[in-house]
Formats: sequence, C-alpha cells, structure tokens
Amino acid sequence: MGAIPSVFDLDRLVLALSDAFDLVGVDKTGHSRRVGLIAAHVAEELGWENGEIRSLLRAALLHDCGVSTTGEHHDLMGALRWADSVEHCQRGAGYLASIPELAALAPMVAEHHTAWTNLCNRGVTEGVALAANLICLADRTDALLQGGVTPGRDLVAALKGHGGYFAPQGLAALDRLARCEAFWFALEEPVLSEALARRTALGPPELLDSCAVLRLAAVVGGIIDRKSPYTECHSGGVAKVSVLLGQAMGLGEATRRGLEIAGYLHDIGKLRIPDELLDRQGALDAADRLRMARHAFDTRVILTHAFGPGAIADWAGFHHECLSGNGYPFHLKEAELCPEARIVAVADVFQALAQHRPYRAPLIPDEIAALMDGMVFAGKLDAQVVAVCKEHLDECWAAATGG
Repeated sequence: MGAIPSVFDLDRLVLALSDAFDLVGVDKTGHSRRVGLIAAHVAEELGWENGEIRSLLRAALLHDCGVSTTGEHHDLMGALRWADSVEHCQRGAGYLASIPELAALAPMVAEHHTAWTNLCNRGVTEGVALAANLICLADRTDALLQGGVTPGRDLVAALKGHGGYFAPQGLAALDRLARCEAFWFALEEPVLSEALARRTALGPPELLDSCAVLRLAAVVGGIIDRKSPYTECHSGGVAKVSVLLGQAMGLGEATRRGLEIAGYLHDIGKLRIPDELLDRQGALDAADRLRMARHAFDTRVILTHAFGPGAIADWAGFHHECLSGNGYPFHLKEAELCPEARIVAVADVFQALAQHRPYRAPLIPDEIAALMDGMVFAGKLDAQVVAVCKEHLDECWAAATGG
C-alpha cells in the first residue's frame, strides 16, 4: 500500500493543490500553472532573487484557492476586470493565513486583483504590492490567452489599455518577454510542468512534518466542502470518523494521521464537478454519472502527485470501491482493498447519511446502522469496519455531525 512519509515537500504539495484548484475550471485547466510561470519569468526579468521568485511562484500557484464554484471560475476567466473580484481574493488569503507554513503568501493573494494605483495609494508595502500586481498581470495575461487573444505584443498592448491597473515596470518586463515566441510556447504542456519543476528545484527543499500537512489538509477540506451547501463539513466529518475507527481497530498513530489526511482530501476531485450537477436533485443520465464517477479518479491522481503512490492517495481515491468489485472508478476486488481504504469508505458513507442532501433529510444513527448492514450484505462495505462503527455508533455520529 506504500508507506506514509515522515516529511513532505512543500513545493510538491503546492503544485498538486494548484492542479486541484484548477479543476474548478472543469475542462479549462492549467491556469494557475501558467500564471505561476508567467509571474516568475516577469520577476526574473526584473532582477528578483531566487528566494523572492520562489515565494511569488507559490502565491501565484495558489492565487485562486478561494474559488470553489464553477460559476465564480467562469466570471474570473470571462472578463479582464469585474466587480466582485475581491471576494475570492480575501477568501483565499484567509485560507492561507490560517496555515503557518503558507501565511506569508496571504497578503499577495489578498491583493492580486487590486489595481496598481490603488495599491500605491493605500500604502501597501512595496514588496507585497509589486508581487501581488505581478500575479494580477500574469493572471489577466492568461485570461486573455484562454479567451482567444493572439499571444505577443498585441496582447500586452491590450493590457496597457487599462491604465493604472498594472505596475509600469511589470508591463515593460512582460513587453520585452513577449517579443520571444519561446516565452509563449513554454506555457504549453509538457514544457510548462517541466519548467515549473526546474524552478521549484532551484533552492533547498522546504519540508513539512505530518502535523503541518494535517493542518493544511483540514483547510483544503473546508475549501472542497464549500463547493456545495449540501457538503458543508463533509470532509471534516469523514476525517474524524476515519480516525475514530482507526483508533478503535488498533491502528498506529502515523496510520491514523494518514487516515485523517485522506479523510479531509478524499473528495478533492469533486472540485471538477460543475455546480449544477453536484446540487441536482433529479436522476442523472449516463454522461453525468460518468462525470460524477471521475471525482475519485481525480482525487487519486492529485494525491499521488502530492504524497507519492499508495497509502494516502489510495485510501482516499478508493472510497467508492466495493468488496464485490462493483464499485467505481477502478472496480477493485476485496483482496485489492487495504483496511485503511475500507475505513475511509465506511466513514464516507456514514457521514453522508448523517448529513442533509438535496434528495433526502439526514438519517438518525439507528437508520444509518441498518443501511450499512445492508451494504455489507450487498458486498459494498467491510463487515469488520461496519461492526466497529456500530460498536461506537454514538461516537461516530458525534464525529460525523460535529455534535
């Protein structure tokens, strides 16, 4: 199943989370990676030091962490400037400020849609102001690119038409870079990911212990749950029930911590599901069912990038697999499902049944226990894990509902 590392590389986590937040664009992905590389190139052109560029790159990769819904993503990519842009900036800055290892990025994210003249007039420190505005410049450059504007100096001219919105030195640096066709070609995959990997490897790695990653996972779980009013606190509930079951089954501390991380992040692939599909109350057609089924696949891909293969990525990515082999999306059989994956699957079902959903009211503990017994009989859930859950039914209910 793969071992849980004792330390985790911060830049690897940032890149993986950047990809996850970009899933909100559904079929238009890679925005944050392009913004990161553009901002880094402009900063390099301005003569910034590697350490400064590294911080800027992290902030640029996470600049849209405050966006959870496809509707908001559509707005931010559809216009160069719009009235409500500040909301997701402040929300994202709040998320980052709550994570000690990323708190220094919060001021840049908070101001990344503030006009340059406003930044100067409000007395924002020079370093934060320019960094935030370079993210803004890179962000709007990519928005124009994705909107069909031809890359090159004509695109820069379009940006210059918004006088006072961008720092003159940033625009001048972008104008110089724009003359080189390779600058634009490098924004395409696989060159884009290769360039980001090289750039994040320039300095010594910044390593986080599992407690720090757990704090990060808890915040990301809240971002995931904001996707729909019906999933509020779902990820946190799954994390807590998973830990409770792991402890009752005698699993070690490191494994329980991995279970908690997996619980918080098990639905990270749901960021890709359009809002209207996630909240739909009627039956789904075949295409919509396929799109819904993809979220567990995307979860495993993202968490493999973040943590490596096996362990956390599998425990989270297999939460819709069944012992009968009729689960999704991998259709794994009983022998292929480790105890930890079975625990997260039970925790996911328990919390979902305890929570209000568009198609039903929340169920009481005894109703949940009866339904889970039926799922054991049908080969969906593990009998031993469900038995432990029933032995600790009230505790699981409190963990799932925050009671």
